[in-house]
Amino acid sequence: MNPKEPLQEQSKIRTLLIRAELALKEDRFDEALAVLSGINIEEMATLQFDELQAIGALLNYLRDLAEEKKNSIVEKLQIVQISKNYLG
Repeated sequence: MNPKEPLQEQSKIRTLLIRAELALKEDRFDEALAVLSGINIEEMATLQFDELQAIGALLNYLRDLAEEKKNSIVEKLQIVQISKNYLG
């Protein structure tokens, strides 16, 4: 194994993490998720603990954000249903 390979791999992962973070800051959630999805299992096995923590933090943030958006949609649907019942 070439000693430079892990460094190149870490560099690629760090680049992906930075891209995902920038996408999140610009509210491009689909792009951030796509970037994180681009990391395969073999690459995950080579990551350092801090890189795994960063991926976990980004995934937790996306999960929480998705839950908030889902709750917002449910509330809006309930309002529409109540309005429909009131008018109908």
